[in-house]
Amino acid sequence: MKKSNFKIATQEEIDIALSGQYILNLPITVNESKLDKVLLKNYFEAHPHDNLPDSYDKYIIFRRGIGIDRTTDYFVMEKVDMLIARFWSYILRITRLEKFLSRRAKRRRRKDPKNDDEINLELEDFQDDVYERIRLEKMPISFGSLLKKTTIQEPTFDRIIVVYRPASSNSKKERGIFVKHFKNIPMADMEIVLPEKKNPGLTPKDWVKFLASAMVGLVAVASSLHVDSADLRVIGAVLSTVLGYLAKTYFTFQQNLVQYQNLITRSMYDKQLDSGKGTLLHLCDDVIQQEVKEVIISFFILMEQGKANRQELDQWCEELIREEFGESCNFDVDDAVKKLEKFGIVTKDIIGRYQCVGLKRANEIIGTTTEELVLKARQGGSTTP
Repeated sequence: MKKSNFKIATQEEIDIALSGQYILNLPITVNESKLDKVLLKNYFEAHPHDNLPDSYDKYIIFRRGIGIDRTTDYFVMEKVDMLIARFWSYILRITRLEKFLSRRAKRRRRKDPKNDDEINLELEDFQDDVYERIRLEKMPISFGSLLKKTTIQEPTFDRIIVVYRPASSNSKKERGIFVKHFKNIPMADMEIVLPEKKNPGLTPKDWVKFLASAMVGLVAVASSLHVDSADLRVIGAVLSTVLGYLAKTYFTFQQNLVQYQNLITRSMYDKQLDSGKGTLLHLCDDVIQQEVKEVIISFFILMEQGKANRQELDQWCEELIREEFGESCNFDVDDAVKKLEKFGIVTKDIIGRYQCVGLKRANEIIGTTTEELVLKARQGGSTTP
């Protein structure tokens, strides 16, 4: 994994990724009873690793590369929710309840300096500055913008590999390890790659909306009935308002559920690159290509610059990559030089400087490669090793 430039996603990185909201608007949790908790735990106890995520004993997420995903849509229900939330914030500010609630929040933060909300806010700001996260929450929204298309943007993990093992039953011991490879996964929707996901349901916030709306409606209707001259139109208006809000909450959940199912389907067909042995073969191919590129760049620098010590060769290789490809990296010069010396096309003098043989002589020393044999065979030529 390290040679293929994959890194274990730390808990801080996962928190940063999930601190935002993109397409997926439902809380996704893992059914931990269906996952083995022994294999990975024993492995990391035998091979300690820094900054492991909280779920390291159940599944591990490897990541590589950062990209950008953009989605353009009307987002009508999301905009309505934002308008309602901003209206309630305005009411709290007018009634001065906001100051009371903010004082209580500050007291909670003083009691617990590691409060999750404060940490999430700090991570969220860092994420926005670095990865250009564009959300509806930070856009000016009005009733006129409900019927206008809006583009939101979310950074993505260019490649993700998830490793886990299903839990074993008493009658059947599960020994298989599952390895799944995904591409272009939005950070805020990273839950779609988690194994053994539970079916999402109504959130506690939705249940509070349901119960609060029902109680308000019942109280309003009961108070209207106690009045001698009860106006049926008033009762009807109250009931229709309450029922409309309940219906809006329910249909919002249904819309989010459909989006979740579409995301899962799309991730399986569009975003999943491979699984099992296919992923392992892909990683092996990445390692081979990485090592071949290191060898070629090191040999090219020695061929162009002449003799060089280890530090000079490392610096010149990194400068070449930065100038030609616009990328900064920590070039593994030791591994490249070791392979070149093993091939016999690079030598080291007594003062620690490396030099290479001529290009023609290097080809003669290396001989015919497997790729050349395959190419000649495809062209119908006769080849002899």
